[in-house]
Amino acid sequence: MTHFYPSFNARRLLRHLLAVLATLLLAGSIGAPIAQPYTQIATGEYHTCALLDSGGVHCWGDNFRGQLGNGMSGNGQESPEPVRVAGLNTAVHIAAGTSHNCAALRDGRVQCWGYNFRGQLGNGGTTQSSTPVLVGTVTDAIAVAAGGDHSCALRQGGGIKCWGYNGDGELGHGGSDFYHTSPVDVAGITTATAISARHLHTCALLASNTVKCWGRNSDGQLGDGTYVSPRRTPVDVQSLTNVSQIAAGWLHTCAALVSGGVVCWGSNTYGMLGTGNTTASNTWVNAYPTLTSVTAIAAGEQHSCAVRQAAGRIECWGYNGNGRLGYGTIVGTGITVGTAKVLGNDNFVSVSAGRTHTCALTAAGSAKCWGANGAGQIGTTHFATGGDDHAVPQFVAPRCELDIDGDGIFSAATDGVLAARALAGMSGSAVTAGALGGGATRTSWPQIRNFLIRACGVAGLAP
Repeated sequence: MTHFYPSFNARRLLRHLLAVLATLLLAGSIGAPIAQPYTQIATGEYHTCALLDSGGVHCWGDNFRGQLGNGMSGNGQESPEPVRVAGLNTAVHIAAGTSHNCAALRDGRVQCWGYNFRGQLGNGGTTQSSTPVLVGTVTDAIAVAAGGDHSCALRQGGGIKCWGYNGDGELGHGGSDFYHTSPVDVAGITTATAISARHLHTCALLASNTVKCWGRNSDGQLGDGTYVSPRRTPVDVQSLTNVSQIAAGWLHTCAALVSGGVVCWGSNTYGMLGTGNTTASNTWVNAYPTLTSVTAIAAGEQHSCAVRQAAGRIECWGYNGNGRLGYGTIVGTGITVGTAKVLGNDNFVSVSAGRTHTCALTAAGSAKCWGANGAGQIGTTHFATGGDDHAVPQFVAPRCELDIDGDGIFSAATDGVLAARALAGMSGSAVTAGALGGGATRTSWPQIRNFLIRACGVAGLAP
């Protein structure tokens, strides 16, 4: 990363701008919480990451394996509020695994960070990394997925490459080797449009709106009508068509349909298939009929969630330990009969289910999380290892960054000038002229204005 060392006058200007922004931030924080400009959210086992509109990534929660990407790892390195992933400025899609994460970049490459015991970082080794490393041989990725100890990339054109643990066939290339530290091609898939991975299996949505899955099938989570496990090459989810989205959970899988309904298959110990009972199924079954107009789907370890188009409401079902269903009650035993409506009046657009917590994004770009918070994974600025459960959605703590033009670098010559002009009441091209970094991702006044308002709470800006 390039470092800017300002002159005396620039330093004085920068101190002044920081003081002014701090005052405005303090004022802006009174009342409604400040929204982050997030575009995607991904939950791991005990951590969470979110993609910024500029291409940067924030993570929070457990950091024992370096999964927050800030150069730290080990006991006591948890963060209950967002931290910036070091050196990552051009991400377009992210995925959170059990203790590692991956990001697809604008140029088609992939970077991963965190635990690497089985080569899930894809850089040819097995040493964990608390900062992002490049995955080898992937140059055309458009999306990523991360499971227990494996990772995958969806390629332009519809192919898939995977790497990491393969003890249960998670890599889908047909080999029985225990793990791969570099990517291999998934066998027979050339028309994939989306991928999802969790724990020990992976699924792909195809252009035909059908689904193929591979990996562990001990609980019927591949949906092929058998419990034959492992499946080392992709198998069809039996008789399933018209799928719009997929979500792999720990031992079950769910899909949203073009019609707006939901189907699930696999383990059902806690009712996460949404059938009102606890009977497992190795073929898809319809989830609760009240689930209509579904636009997004998520599957955790023992619960599932869906975003419904009407007012952006989220409904969850399955096990409610730690309050992970978000309806205001913490129930340590039993299952929900019917869906539980997540409390609040937020207009949610996406949802992600971790092992014991859940997170979602609002249309305004805010992140909200609920459930277990023993490692700070819901991002409320505090946590307690002995239990800090929240059964109602909580705003993730805001993190204002002075990288105003979104190029991944703070510079007084660009970001400082943009701030000064905006705070002086200027607007339009008068703000941006000659003040954008070479890799700027916010290049217009509306984009910069929205960032200052949403991420930093600055009020009173010119229209």
